[in-house]
Amino acid sequence: MFEEYLQDSNYFAIKASNESSEREIKRYYRVAIFCAMSAVEAFINYVGDTLIQGETLQPYEISFLTDKKFDASRGTFQILNQTEYHRMEDKLKFLICKFAPHFDFSHSSCWSRLLELKKLRDKITHPRQDEDEIDIAEYKKKIEIGLSAAIKIMNYLCKGIFKRPLRKKILDLSL
Repeated sequence: MFEEYLQDSNYFAIKASNESSEREIKRYYRVAIFCAMSAVEAFINYVGDTLIQGETLQPYEISFLTDKKFDASRGTFQILNQTEYHRMEDKLKFLICKFAPHFDFSHSSCWSRLLELKKLRDKITHPRQDEDEIDIAEYKKKIEIGLSAAIKIMNYLCKGIFKRPLRKKILDLSL
């Protein structure tokens, strides 16, 4: 599903650039941002589900990725049937540290750019004003660099976890 969301994000960002009405431009950019961030969340879920089947992670690592609460009892970890949400960026950091340990968070622009896109998504998801005062140029810039960053990070993880890159049709998405 994450691939479809990435393609949707790209589609709506291109659609925004072809519009003339400010309202329509912003509408398409917001959808593009929501799709891009949903793609990241779906990717994390996909990786978590795949790793569960492969039995390569410890139970507490699985519970972290799948938002399940865990507890230590009699010296062993148990995954409880309770939800305990973890931040997307924490899950990504975990996966990167575990499967792509050479990734440099402090010098990799894709990491900071993805976090910028997430901040914008959070800003439009939880607005503090009645009107959308975000400039079109900011929408355009953040989705362009953010979508690219999301794809780079996903590709980096695919290479580390699955030993192969994302599909070419995803790597070729560009704004």
